[in-house]
Amino acid sequence: MARRYRNLIGKVTSLSNMEAALRLTAAGKRLTPGYLEFKEFSALNLADLARDMATGRYQAGEPHEFFILDPKRRLIQALPFRDRIAQQALCLVIGPIFDSAMLPRAYACRPGKGTHAGVIQLQSDLRREARAGDLYFLKTDFSRYFASIERSVLWRLIEAKISCKATLTLIQAMVPRSGIGLPIGSLTSQIFANVYAGATIDRHLQQDLGERLWYRYMDDLVVLGRSSEHLRALKDEIETYAARELGLRFSKWQVASVSRGVNFLGYRIWASHKLLRRDSVIRARRTIAALRARGDDERLHEFLAAWLGHASWADSGNLIKSLGLPQQWDKR
Repeated sequence: MARRYRNLIGKVTSLSNMEAALRLTAAGKRLTPGYLEFKEFSALNLADLARDMATGRYQAGEPHEFFILDPKRRLIQALPFRDRIAQQALCLVIGPIFDSAMLPRAYACRPGKGTHAGVIQLQSDLRREARAGDLYFLKTDFSRYFASIERSVLWRLIEAKISCKATLTLIQAMVPRSGIGLPIGSLTSQIFANVYAGATIDRHLQQDLGERLWYRYMDDLVVLGRSSEHLRALKDEIETYAARELGLRFSKWQVASVSRGVNFLGYRIWASHKLLRRDSVIRARRTIAALRARGDDERLHEFLAAWLGHASWADSGNLIKSLGLPQQWDKR
């Protein structure tokens, strides 16, 4: 039987954990009104927050909602500063518990994983497996993943690992037991959305179906196989399982030869090289042109620092030169 964790609330609300949560939450936020207001009486505010969390009196504040294009239009819910501290304190304790139960080929929101680790592993496997003959890939995306998560199913997964009543009460104040969907923009949503597929689809793929060459980043899934027929049958099995057990539907899927390149985590990946996805390049060109037209050098510098960090992991030297960047960026 899987281990269930008790007596966690003391760790969550301990002074050292709450102070660590404050430091992490404040990083990059030290000029925001929320931080400045909380900092004025930080010791008292932190003690009050810890007491509310420990006694079941904690209630989340109203989030600030806005939309981004990434590249789809997504609703983001930004929590008040106090609530971000509470979520950080909770996730510092429960995050490692859920992470320890995840399989190695899940790459989203995990220490030592991430997009580049996923890309490196996929390309490494492509190089090795392609030597043995024909190789194909299955690529799937779930439709409105965060918005489709059934909380009753999620709560069964949460309670399979945590039995501390006070901690469950705290989680319930952040993630209600009923309804559908998790908000994008909070730490708990990242962890629980990853658990939703990690404790179900990942295990079904590897333990029930015997697949070993798979790679998942939240709702993006890639599986390698020796025949397109096998991968098409696998697609039907995953789709049926996800709909029946999790209420998820595919928005799109593809089975093709790896010679076409595998689209995954912002790159098109072959055994020999990888390129940035075409839509990423188009958006970058448009953003650079718009910021130059406005003369917004500060925003342009910030965008280039982030985007070129992503681009540098691909074979992008000629692309970067074609963008006509200043000399300091050409040297990257």
